[in-house]
Amino acid sequence: MPEKTNKDLRQLNLIAYLLNHRFPVTWDEIRQKVPGYQPVGGVDEKSILRKFERDKEELRAHGIPIDTVAIDSEVLMGYRLDRSRFYLPRFAFTEEEIRALVIAVRRLAEMKGFRMAREARSVLRKLVFDSPPGSDADGRVAFYYSGHYIFPTLETILEALLHRKRIHMTYYSLHRDEETKRDVYPYGLVQRKGGWYMVGHCCLREELRQFRLERIRTLQMNRSDFNTPDYTIPKDFSLKAHMGQEPWDYSTSRPTNVEVKMSQAKYQQARARWSERTDVEFPAGRKDEVVIKVRDDEAFCRWVLAQQGDVEILAPRRLRREMRSLIMKIVAACEQPVEECL
Repeated sequence: MPEKTNKDLRQLNLIAYLLNHRFPVTWDEIRQKVPGYQPVGGVDEKSILRKFERDKEELRAHGIPIDTVAIDSEVLMGYRLDRSRFYLPRFAFTEEEIRALVIAVRRLAEMKGFRMAREARSVLRKLVFDSPPGSDADGRVAFYYSGHYIFPTLETILEALLHRKRIHMTYYSLHRDEETKRDVYPYGLVQRKGGWYMVGHCCLREELRQFRLERIRTLQMNRSDFNTPDYTIPKDFSLKAHMGQEPWDYSTSRPTNVEVKMSQAKYQQARARWSERTDVEFPAGRKDEVVIKVRDDEAFCRWVLAQQGDVEILAPRRLRREMRSLIMKIVAACEQPVEECL
């Protein structure tokens, strides 16, 4: 391997090692842990130290902030890479700048015959990702992003949002264990707990619904009259209202007050997570009990089951019976022979 490649790898190893240590490290630690500074082929210690000093000075000359600091008074010296000076600060736009850029880039994306229209649409999506949570970047697009996992259907839905086009899809309902074909007008996208959800008007149910993207089996966007919107998003629609919702909120049924008892850790999590919700109460004097307004009983029971004993339903009795029934179904399914479960 050429010497330059050896030096580049050695210097990269040194940078990586220093970045992984919050406190200063000594030369002895570097010599033992960083590949490239171990004695090979009879090379003496002084030559290796000179190599390290040359690498350190070269990296400093390139702007890598390697500091020499005292570890034990002024006798033992160590080396540290200042992260605050190494990483570039996150570049962020103000809300006004985002709105101006979105308008300008959209004009480019919609220009007939513009050779880079596809790239402009990609830039437009990235600009909206930089919008504040719940912002719709001038009223045309609305979604909230908090992670990195991408579903294959996400790009299509984003494009439908940009152009306000109807979506035709096959959706799997977990509760009913069936697939249905339906048309949806997407109003926004939310990502939480590692899952993507599309919020929109469902033409089949004639109401606002949320759809988990991983349950969308097939998806097509209406491309006829592409520059003519199929719908408009209601002015009173707010994506923020859908960011903190739980699985048992996605129903139009009348809510039921459900009393639950939680472990101490789960109770503290609930207080931190639901402190601003008006449909969740934390009764005074009962530090482990919570009252929750539940619209979807089955979804709530499944959530309780997933808490692995940290949550117990106290009331109403009807929901306790539903919980018991759900557990018995799971037990019965587990007792079936393997071939019957396939």
